[in-house]
Amino acid sequence: MSQQQSDLEKLALQQVQSLYGQTGVGVDIELISDINIENETFIERNFTLAEQEYCWGRPNAHASFAGKWCAKEAVIKAVSSADLDLEKVWVKGSAAPLIDIEIAIGTSGAPMVVLHGEAKDAVEKTKVTQIKVSISHIDTFAIATAIAY
Repeated sequence: MSQQQSDLEKLALQQVQSLYGQTGVGVDIELISDINIENETFIERNFTLAEQEYCWGRPNAHASFAGKWCAKEAVIKAVSSADLDLEKVWVKGSAAPLIDIEIAIGTSGAPMVVLHGEAKDAVEKTKVTQIKVSISHIDTFAIATAIAY
């Protein structure tokens, strides 16, 4: 993570906490080409069947998978930063599958977070009751922001 990205995350967290109290913010950006959608094991370990169907049905499946991946990573960062005095929430490490963090599509068309299994258990250890995400992608990059409160 670059110093500039770290500084932006800290500033965003400070602004949100001043408005809402205990709130976490997470941001993730990826090169779309870094998300290997040809690797079936990667897709099956990290994306629910509903997410896979959605992404494969989009005009740019690669960008859709990258966007959902960024959202999952942003969720982890947001929940982890919601209460800085809390013991580490995500204990599986960087190679852990992210399938338990589902990025579904709400009725409005906006992405929404649905937690399952170990991710749901981890978040229940915090004071977080809501997680909102926003996803965008263009050309070669995908980005997502998450707010946990």
